[in-house]
Amino acid sequence: MNPIKRLKTAGLFFPAPGGRLGSMASSKTTLLATGLYTFTALHVLAAIAFYAQDISLFYSYTTEDGYIEYFTSFFLLATSVFCYIKARKMESKWAVAFYYLAAAVFFFGFGEEISWGQRILGLGVPEKLEKINHQSEFNLHNIHLNGVNLNKLIFGKLLYLAVFVYFLAFPVLYRRWQWFRHLVDKISFPLPTFMQALLYLLLFCCLMLINDGKMWEVQEFLLVSFIFYVFLMPLNRYDSRQV
Repeated sequence: MNPIKRLKTAGLFFPAPGGRLGSMASSKTTLLATGLYTFTALHVLAAIAFYAQDISLFYSYTTEDGYIEYFTSFFLLATSVFCYIKARKMESKWAVAFYYLAAAVFFFGFGEEISWGQRILGLGVPEKLEKINHQSEFNLHNIHLNGVNLNKLIFGKLLYLAVFVYFLAFPVLYRRWQWFRHLVDKISFPLPTFMQALLYLLLFCCLMLINDGKMWEVQEFLLVSFIFYVFLMPLNRYDSRQV
């Protein structure tokens, strides 16, 4: 392959030096990114190791209200707080609306992940909700309606389809389609860098080595941690107040 073409292809994901996409990441940002990516990678590798060596330890690792689930909740809450703070600093009304909406969505995800504090506070589940929630939890994503599992449909198939489009297609479209770039810039929508997309997909594939439904607890942790990293260190990093 022509080296020049190779560079152009890589440029679809790597920020160009200078211009609106900013210069090369500072040493502090690089150190932060390395630490965060390593943190998530180690937890994914630990899950694979536990599954291979000690299945009981793997189940303890991925149990409800356990280690991984609480870290998943933490990243959802952290992203929500980050979006709320960012919304208050924006001057563009579109960016303000987007980040307030994102803050609400991630807070909803945080609440759902801990069943809105049901077990933490020792709350009961309303009888009508208990009949349609197959885990008897105070949340929406475990509801079964007319034989349809909302968790698998909305928070499974549709969610991960959107995730792969987000990580694989959006950075390319941002560089190639002017109207798409304008829309993204208008609302300051954060896009993943090449490194973030590559690491996420690699770790996602690694987790497929686990042949157990509890694997999805770790997949959720992987996803929300990388969403937080994208919002914190996006490809299109610039001062959104100028949009």
